[in-house]
Amino acid sequence: MKKTLLIIMISSQLLFLSGCWGSKEIQSQTYVTAVGLDYSEGEFVVYIQALNFANIAKQEGASSLQQAPPILIGEAKGNTIQEAISNLEQISALPLYYGHVETILLNENVIKEQMDSVIDFIGQNSLLRYNIWLFGTEQDIKEILTSESFFNFPSLYTIIHSPKILTKNNFFIPIEKYNKFISTYYQPVGTQFIPSIDVDKTHYSEDEKKKDIAVVTGGFVISQKQYKGWVNKKDLVGLKWFSEKATNIPLSIFEEKVSVIIQKPKKTIKVEEDGESPSYHLNVKANAILTQNEEDISKAKIKKEVEKKIKSELLKTIEKSGELKADLLNISEKTYRYHLKNWDISEIASIDKESIDHIDVKVHIEQNINYKR
Repeated sequence: MKKTLLIIMISSQLLFLSGCWGSKEIQSQTYVTAVGLDYSEGEFVVYIQALNFANIAKQEGASSLQQAPPILIGEAKGNTIQEAISNLEQISALPLYYGHVETILLNENVIKEQMDSVIDFIGQNSLLRYNIWLFGTEQDIKEILTSESFFNFPSLYTIIHSPKILTKNNFFIPIEKYNKFISTYYQPVGTQFIPSIDVDKTHYSEDEKKKDIAVVTGGFVISQKQYKGWVNKKDLVGLKWFSEKATNIPLSIFEEKVSVIIQKPKKTIKVEEDGESPSYHLNVKANAILTQNEEDISKAKIKKEVEKKIKSELLKTIEKSGELKADLLNISEKTYRYHLKNWDISEIASIDKESIDHIDVKVHIEQNINYKR
């Protein structure tokens, strides 16, 4: 009797154990890795990029010289983003799964006219995480989503999916995740950047075949929820001096005959409260290591030229702020947080060259070049 009761008890407990009854095999779903959004003639166009994870796993464990894994691109239209996705899902050979989406790619038309729809779509889709990457493009989204990596590696090794690794030493454009973007989107001062991606077809080739490589070319600027325009990365050279992530910044002067590495620049912003509108003192301090000095130029001369160049780069980006009527350096954020009672929001948000009362740059050249022996 006791033995029978024991068997019944064990059997009943097994019924409550969690298992894999509802699990699906990897090949039974289409794993979407990126979503592209366009807007034209009153309709949304949704693109999806999906990768075969089984092929990727095989490739990563073997030689990278084998054939590149295929990239699946889906495309559908609709009056809303969700309607376009539903239209795509209805004709899919396998169910679409969005839990692995790493990137949202927006066409410039969407950034100009439909950012609120994008924000609603991401917020309402339970499978889309807030730590996805956000990019924009003026090009054909399909071309971006099918851009190549090196040595037939999968698309996961392109800047679309791995920007942190590929832009570690590039401080021109802040490449942030969506949660960072949305945290300041509704703020009445400052700017948000959506990095712009283009396809470069000229710099790399394999076996004489040109590679189509996705690269960052600039940024789409949004301020006070309004699209302000696209900025080339050459006009954003001042951003790196105000970046919290910039640790080692290479800089060349004297027609590239002298090179230095600026280490951990420290910036401070001082708000002058006496005027009808806020004005600013900007200060940058840093140490620099001299890495190249072909003509044996004196440290004092190098120091002066480095400080001059940093100041000119800051001014270039500030001048662009005036053109776009957008605070590209986010200088006004300090005024908004600590001096809001002194001026109206419109006065605080307005930043141009006249807003900058003084720029002070001090660089200390720490050491000369040490050659290997």
